[in-house]
Amino acid sequence: MRKTKSHNENILNYLIRNGRRLKSSNNANYLMLYAFLYKYLSDKLKHHLLNQFGASGDDLRIFYMTDEGKAEIREIALNDLGYFIESYDVYIDQFIGNAFIDDLIDPRFLLDLKKNIVFSKNNPCEKYFKTIVEYVEKQTRFYRMSYDAEQELLVSNFLLYVSKLDIEESELTFRKCYDLIASARQIRLIRTPEYITQILEKIITTEKDSAQSVYDPFMRDGANLISVSNALGSLVYGKESNELFYFYTLIKAFIYEYDFDRVFLRQEDAIEAMSFDDELFDVIVSKIPNRYSKDVYPRQNLEAPNPNKKDIKEQVISKYDLSELVEDEELLNALSVLEKKVESVEKNNIIHFDDEYKHLIESEFLFVINMINSLKEDGIMAISVSQNFLFKKSLTKLRKFLTYENNYIDTIISLPEDLSRSIRPEVIIVFKKNRNRDDILFIDFSKDYDLVRPKNVVPGVFKRNLILDEKTLNKVMDVFTKRKTIEKFSQLISLNELGENDFNLTVSRYVDTYEGIFVNLKDLKKDKHEIDEKMDELNKKIDKMMAELDIRL
Repeated sequence: MRKTKSHNENILNYLIRNGRRLKSSNNANYLMLYAFLYKYLSDKLKHHLLNQFGASGDDLRIFYMTDEGKAEIREIALNDLGYFIESYDVYIDQFIGNAFIDDLIDPRFLLDLKKNIVFSKNNPCEKYFKTIVEYVEKQTRFYRMSYDAEQELLVSNFLLYVSKLDIEESELTFRKCYDLIASARQIRLIRTPEYITQILEKIITTEKDSAQSVYDPFMRDGANLISVSNALGSLVYGKESNELFYFYTLIKAFIYEYDFDRVFLRQEDAIEAMSFDDELFDVIVSKIPNRYSKDVYPRQNLEAPNPNKKDIKEQVISKYDLSELVEDEELLNALSVLEKKVESVEKNNIIHFDDEYKHLIESEFLFVINMINSLKEDGIMAISVSQNFLFKKSLTKLRKFLTYENNYIDTIISLPEDLSRSIRPEVIIVFKKNRNRDDILFIDFSKDYDLVRPKNVVPGVFKRNLILDEKTLNKVMDVFTKRKTIEKFSQLISLNELGENDFNLTVSRYVDTYEGIFVNLKDLKKDKHEIDEKMDELNKKIDKMMAELDIRL
């Protein structure tokens, strides 16, 4: 018997089917994602207040009608949730019910919540909420928005149906709806494949039970960062250069109820600036983007974060008791110049490559070294990266630097082609500092794996939602932790052997997964020689017979 679809699943299926015929414009994407935040903040507050008083929606309206009642629910909301909506008419169901069904693309959809939401004192959520609103205002030019009729119908319909989702449903959660709709055709954010997040999380949590901090310098949709930090209970650090992805992830942090006292996110290009306030991290996890070619790589500098570096301004002001002059513009300018000169001297003295590696400063993958430099001494880094990294000729010196010179690379895992949407599948590389081994573990499970389909996926898009089954994942992790050598699956290779292969790290070079019949070349040569002799003998007999019969050709 076919299972009845849940309330949220019906709505999601409708939204995805309706959006297949027309892709939303870029500025509409911001508005559509924002609708999820509006819905979430509105319903979360309403449900909380109703549960507190065992009241109905009409009863809640009565609280808003008197100063005393409003003050009472405001105090509860600010204490329990950290925010409050000042007007009952701004709750999303009320807003849409008040004659905006046919004209939802209206400035009030954004402005009413912006003007009526208040946050508790020193609530870090407020900063991120304001950032989200600023993005919507900038990208949609909200005060003078205009769409063609078809786009307006698409977006209005989308906002209306998002408002009908149930944020408390367990079958298809509101969080999952948000993730799935972002990768559907309306918005088309290319999300991090679930199998990448799945195996990166498993690697990290196999190595660490807890971690103080997790950093993803290329966080995209935040999937890897959220998954690993949730598992380890860590402080969350992330950077993302793409504005729409950053916007998406900020809203995701609200919907996933992140503790914003423990979240530090920035819209920055980590290629240009990997360091995050000179912090060192227990874990770095990331899917390296394929958005650059060597010719268009942004300028990179070698970085060496120094968490013990003290603020020069604070030191000078404290040492010479200049606290009364902290607002003096001339003093502040002078201290800024001093700070830059000290930083320049430190870089010149500390950050450099020896002669053999001097050209690494020009490498398109210099940022990988900067990522490792941002790790604590006992830290671990797991990344997903294009296979080109393993064999590209221009990266030979970099691979030698990472292996033979510094012994940073611990494990390389080749993923099954069936999982990848790329022409060349990605690989997982695990880095560690202060390794006491002189080998690298290569794992190739491309011929030995099983896949399963997650519980909730985007309708009509099957292949890209496949993930590894638990049996496959457990086998890979067992080999990873015990560093096992298994024929046609895994192999330990010494650093010296890597050198003999010119530091080519292609997994198939070291793990032979060929399933065909092997032919001995010596036997093949002998067979060919015997066949040639028989052919010569046969040709001589034919020539003799033709001569006897006087046949000439």
